[in-house]
Amino acid sequence: MLSMLQLLRAIPTFLILRFFLIFGNFHNAEARNRHYKWEVKNEYRSPDCFKKLVITINGITPGPTIQAQEGDTVVVQVNNTLITENLSIHWHEIRQIGTPWFDGTEGVTQCPILPGGTFIYQFVVDRPGTYLYHAQYGMQREAGLYGLIRVAPRDPEPFTYDFDRSIILNDWYYKSTYEQAAGLFNCSKSPSLSTDVCDISKCSPFIQTAIPGKTYRLRIGSK
Repeated sequence: MLSMLQLLRAIPTFLILRFFLIFGNFHNAEARNRHYKWEVKNEYRSPDCFKKLVITINGITPGPTIQAQEGDTVVVQVNNTLITENLSIHWHEIRQIGTPWFDGTEGVTQCPILPGGTFIYQFVVDRPGTYLYHAQYGMQREAGLYGLIRVAPRDPEPFTYDFDRSIILNDWYYKSTYEQAAGLFNCSKSPSLSTDVCDISKCSPFIQTAIPGKTYRLRIGSK
């Protein structure tokens, strides 16, 4: 049986261990689950006044930006409402530690999401930064199925800024992705913006207004 002196000596060690256990649990409790529900389908859009068939996520292209914090778990339910195409989404530069089956490489780490099917991706974003997600099936990426992932750090950043802006650089062709895949696209033949495909009221060029004396952070992604 322990003496009173031995018990007193053990108390500081017990308190230190207890502190680390509580602190560790508190730190883990900071991580959150970020839930997204996406509907992927074909729609006509004219971002540069040229109307063409694209692939949208919840009605927009590029798709919604995923916002998370370092250590969070991202859960994305993808509903494939494309009529004739399979689907998979790759999360570029997300390491997928322990979750390789959610990497989105169709035919390698997962079966494609069939038309009318649903698949739930779930993975941890363990590093802060700006990343890109995009389709990994056929030429769906060129059709508009891509977007950004923004992961904020747990610790304060070593720099400050007034505005945070995201820019994605991407290819944009007037011919369909089916024609491109067949090698029928000719970059030297740019179609004229005739009235049957161009509606000026539904599009506008990208303009970024800069205020003198303000600091801007630009997150530039390229697919």
